[in-house]
Amino acid sequence: MPKKVLGLEVPPPASKENEFSTLPKDMRALIFQPNSGFDSKGNYLSWDEFKARSSQFKGHKEAAWHALNLYRGLVNIDRLYASLGGSKYLPFMYSPSASMAKIHKIDRLSTLDHLALNERNRQDYLSATLAMEEAITSSQLEGASTTRPVAKEMLSTGREPRDFSEKMIVNNYRLMQLAKEKSSEPMSVDLLMEFNEVATQEVCENGHTAGKFRQEPIEVGDHLTGETIHIAPDVEQLGVLLLDLINFSNKEHEDVEFIHPIVKAIIIHFTVGYIHPFLDGNGRTARALFYWFMLKSGYKNFEYISISSLFKNAPKQYARAFVKTEIDNFDVTHFIDFNLNIIIRALGEFTTYIERKIEEIQKTRLDLHTSPYFNQFKLPHITILKKALEHAGREFTVKECQTEFNVSATAARAYLDKLASLGLLIKYPIKGRLFGYLAPADLRERLKIEKP
Repeated sequence: MPKKVLGLEVPPPASKENEFSTLPKDMRALIFQPNSGFDSKGNYLSWDEFKARSSQFKGHKEAAWHALNLYRGLVNIDRLYASLGGSKYLPFMYSPSASMAKIHKIDRLSTLDHLALNERNRQDYLSATLAMEEAITSSQLEGASTTRPVAKEMLSTGREPRDFSEKMIVNNYRLMQLAKEKSSEPMSVDLLMEFNEVATQEVCENGHTAGKFRQEPIEVGDHLTGETIHIAPDVEQLGVLLLDLINFSNKEHEDVEFIHPIVKAIIIHFTVGYIHPFLDGNGRTARALFYWFMLKSGYKNFEYISISSLFKNAPKQYARAFVKTEIDNFDVTHFIDFNLNIIIRALGEFTTYIERKIEEIQKTRLDLHTSPYFNQFKLPHITILKKALEHAGREFTVKECQTEFNVSATAARAYLDKLASLGLLIKYPIKGRLFGYLAPADLRERLKIEKP
């Protein structure tokens, strides 16, 4: 019975019965084609997938698989261990050609040029609340049980977290902010420790001390079945492995050694997950470092794109992407390919969200057009009024608007005070010099616009 890990069959070892020479000549020609080893959507196939999709090699699938690996090795595969310091513990390899079409698509979509956002209103639509999505879903992926609306309310208002899950989300939000703040700094041991410390502060599990490297063995298991799916490298190897990771992250991969920044960011993500240098928070640290390197490489819009929201919806596939790489001779193309698909989907969902938001604001703008106050409204005013019209009695705060519109407290207060001065919001004292702003039930009448 073939061995399986997380339901994935481990590739058969090479033997005289399945070596390349046993493959009929007509089948050899099929292997040496550009689309060999991919499905119809251009996804890179593992042995488990190849076996299920290669009916043309009936009776010779193992030999065809070994021939395919030979082809991948000779034609496409760049061995990354040279770039990773030559470590015998990180013998990663990947296929650059397998990723080019997807990277091109990501490069086009990540500019956000297709959304027709001009420089004046781009920042209004790319609000800080979008950056909250990754913090929330990355935490949920690790077990946080707080819902998105509650988490967003907490982060927007700045209230203190009430429980373990909310604290984890606050930590992750700070982690995403740290990724942006540190995007001009090189990778280092201190940076790794700082990322993990922020991720796990006051929410440590497994006997972990925030920001400290593990001093004992660790295994990664399937939470549902208890199956061990990864045994992390020995503690004695951590020093050289982390040095390799640091050197790889900081090296300028140019000319013949060129590695696309998106691919490199994904490899950093994988490597931290593989090494598992901490007793807790490895996933959150790895995903934050992905964002750190993307921002470092000029992909500034990625602070608004959440990949963990899709990992959360497909946690088993996410884990399998790690497993496929490890059981297939460390061919990290499997993990790269999975992540590229996730990024493309995340960009697609982000596009849909922004287009819907633009449409909603346009509808509100048309609704407000007949108001005598209309010419005094800027986009933030319209956004606030849209929410106020939908929810009578809703409270707005300076902190919330500061976060929503990514502006200073002074600017946020000015937006709210303007609407209050027009009688469109009701301003009232909360505590000391803090004020709240309520949406009146008769807002439509106050705006002097026709009923829909």
